[in-house]
Amino acid sequence: MVNLRRFKADLGWVLIRLFVAGVRRLDLPSVVRVGRFAGWLSSYLLSLRKSVSLLNLDVAFGDGLTRRRKCRIFRRAAGYAMTLGLETVRYCFEHSEALLNNVEISGLEHLAAARSAGRGVILAGGHVGLFTLVAVRLSREGYPTWVIIRPAHDPRVSGLYREMLERLDANWISDRPREQCVRECLARLRSNDILHVLIDQKPARGTGCVVPFFDMPTEMFPGVVSLALKTGAPVLPVTIHRAGLTKHFIEIGPPVEIIRSSPRARRENVAGNLARVVKTLEDAIRTYPEEWWVISRRWTVQQLAMRRHTR
Repeated sequence: MVNLRRFKADLGWVLIRLFVAGVRRLDLPSVVRVGRFAGWLSSYLLSLRKSVSLLNLDVAFGDGLTRRRKCRIFRRAAGYAMTLGLETVRYCFEHSEALLNNVEISGLEHLAAARSAGRGVILAGGHVGLFTLVAVRLSREGYPTWVIIRPAHDPRVSGLYREMLERLDANWISDRPREQCVRECLARLRSNDILHVLIDQKPARGTGCVVPFFDMPTEMFPGVVSLALKTGAPVLPVTIHRAGLTKHFIEIGPPVEIIRSSPRARRENVAGNLARVVKTLEDAIRTYPEEWWVISRRWTVQQLAMRRHTR
């Protein structure tokens, strides 16, 4: 069993190195086209990912979309998911002007106004669009933005990931150990920097907060609200979506209202505020369903069956 696990890790490492080497040889438009085709092709081969994706779309859209339309969204989403990794790696080897020219930003006035309070800013986003480049693009615009990352289990992969982040000149904070991550986040906010937090990432065991996500009780990452309550930093929704073959558009919205009902009612404060933040992510997914990371399992078949039974 140990040898098999090691073999899989070694094979994965070789494939990743080949993947990076191949991307370096292509220009950005070609990378996007290859990613779309590879993702589209894989959507016909990965039956498990299809069933997970259709389950997610059932929860998000219910009977508002036909099954045929949901299958079409899944196939396009698979293409975008493949393109996400390829495009991110390609930007590691592009001139800095490429990112500035290809990724436009809307709503900087909201970010500037929120930052003027001097308490830092928390951007609440999710796995929609080319989310890997939001913090990098904002930092190059003059807004120092940090992203929280989760190291890979394989130290070789983590080392390559750090190398990519350095090539992108990205600001990042490791989510482990958790206590150190919290300290660094607080330090960044005290310096009036910006944190980009993915609220739909799977929280560590025992640290999540259950809130409605498309009316389904779902464990979400509460850090965005916990940090806001602790520091007074405003929370702004952010999303990124594709606007052409290599063009993207970052949208920053006005602050989400954060209410502190009672200093002692910490759990209620976090849950109520997180539910409001999650609504902004729902809006982004409904607007750009094909750019949602729909292939990741969020709910079980039993949860969906229970919801249908109660309707």
